[in-house]
Amino acid sequence: MVVGAIALLAVSLEMWSATAPLRGRMAAHFDVRRKHYRVLVYGLPPAWRSGYADLLRERYGIEVRAVAYCIVSETLISYVESYDAVSVAAANRKFGRDVFAECAEDARKNWEKQHLASTVRE
Repeated sequence: MVVGAIALLAVSLEMWSATAPLRGRMAAHFDVRRKHYRVLVYGLPPAWRSGYADLLRERYGIEVRAVAYCIVSETLISYVESYDAVSVAAANRKFGRDVFAECAEDARKNWEKQHLASTVRE
């Protein structure tokens, strides 16, 4: 009985991992159908990520959700990449351009301008 339960648990965990891309795509399609645009991010954020998130939200109503920082599983990477592939493509179609690249560039420039101004004052 215990061996069977352990085997079932192992198979379930493997299936959960294997279905991450499908689950990511399905979740993104669900969100996009509800007109809820979101991008998932992980890893150590660039210094300007909060500005990037602010610009996406203010300009386009797109949410940036951090799902992990430095320690990321293959399953999570798979889920996030699949989710973002659907969500980013849908948002870019809706707005007619790459709003993510636009906001990332603007946020980086804003951060550099503020950072340069603060180092000049010191």
